[in-house]
Amino acid sequence: MKILHKKSGNLHEAVIELVEDSDWEAVGKSKKFGFRWLKEKNHIVYKIRLVAEEEILGLISIEDIPKELRIHVRLIEVSSENRGENKKHDRIAGCLFAFTCRLAFKKKYEGYVSLYSKTELIEHYKKKYGFREFGMNLYTELTNSEELVKKYLGNG
Repeated sequence: MKILHKKSGNLHEAVIELVEDSDWEAVGKSKKFGFRWLKEKNHIVYKIRLVAEEEILGLISIEDIPKELRIHVRLIEVSSENRGENKKHDRIAGCLFAFTCRLAFKKKYEGYVSLYSKTELIEHYKKKYGFREFGMNLYTELTNSEELVKKYLGNG
């Protein structure tokens, strides 16, 4: 998967991996993340970073709900310097969402991923990532999830 360096326009190889014990202290002390990520320590949490660097660019906490054939995004956050119009890197959240969709396909959930958002990000998630509303949740599945995987986990 590729992360876009906005200033140069270059794509850089990235990797998504489980958060390790050694990462929790750094995330907890970091001013780059606004959420209280240490509360997610007992859940499944992945980080995204550039292959050539150790700095965490984004985090996603997920919950596997097999009885409902879906993966639920508990929390997702991109580091502060990678948000907004003047962000350093782009495609971080897209890669995290696409990675979760791919997990949902591997589990035979037809790419079904849900999340709950109560902020202005609802419209952003719908417009940029193709999520749809269902009650209080947003979701993506099948065709849209396939498109996210292709766009963000392919060659860029």
